Amino acid sequence: MSQVPITSQIYNPITGVFGNGQMRMFFASGTWAVPPGVAKIRVRLWGAGGGKFSTTTETGGAGGGFALKVIEDLTGIIAIPVIVGTAGTSGNPGTVGGTSSFGTYVSATGGQSGLVSAVSNGGTGIGGDINSSGGNGGIFGIQSPGGGVGGLFGNGGSAQGTTLSINGCSGGGTSSSSTSLVGGGHGVMGVGAWSANGSGGMGFGPPRTGFEGGFSIDFIGTGGGGNGNSSFGYPGVNGGGGGYASVGAGGFPGGGGAQSANATSANGLVIVEW
Repeated sequence: MSQVPITSQIYNPITGVFGNGQMRMFFASGTWAVPPGVAKIRVRLWGAGGGKFSTTTETGGAGGGFALKVIEDLTGIIAIPVIVGTAGTSGNPGTVGGTSSFGTYVSATGGQSGLVSAVSNGGTGIGGDINSSGGNGGIFGIQSPGGGVGGLFGNGGSAQGTTLSINGCSGGGTSSSSTSLVGGGHGVMGVGAWSANGSGGMGFGPPRTGFEGGFSIDFIGTGGGGNGNSSFGYPGVNGGGGGYASVGAGGFPGGGGAQSANATSANGLVIVEW
């Protein structure tokens, strides 16, 4: 008779069950109390997305970085501070996305805010067994989208202008165009938003989260990027960068927001397994 997989194996198809299969998600900063008898843990961190540069020619923020680390010796340690990066805000200039960290063991920096003279750089993992970077924010100028967050499968997709955006662990956002294909970048598990032209007259569709087949913490940060479209614009999802549109927010966790008025970037996330 074959062994029936336990829940934690089902929901960790890539990294597998860890320890006793226990897990805690931190959506805001706090403290993780070390359970009695636990000496080895696994930590995943996503930095926050960078805020847009808010002027008449705004630029989108970059995606946050990612790190995964196994910490093997917690003997004698009672509690560890956890910092969850907060989303960068828009402004002139905007603010950098906050860094997520687990004590002094490992961290993931946030994406840069939109810049005046260059693309904004994604955050990166520091000190992890696996480290990846967020995608870059959009090129300076009109209709600038956001970059996707990094993740277990690699770097986030960078934002693009008026062409199809770049694929990555999560997809980058894209800008609007009246003549070009303007699809958001694809994530590893989620298709980017798309529209055949800027007016929406030749078809459109929202991005996919990457969770359609069931939730897994291995698939956090693998969604599609948003598209830029005056009629049918979409935000990024599950870490995807925001597309240039009135709803061009970056997807949680760590997606960079686009240029448009309501396009916020996303906070970071920390997960502890033991």
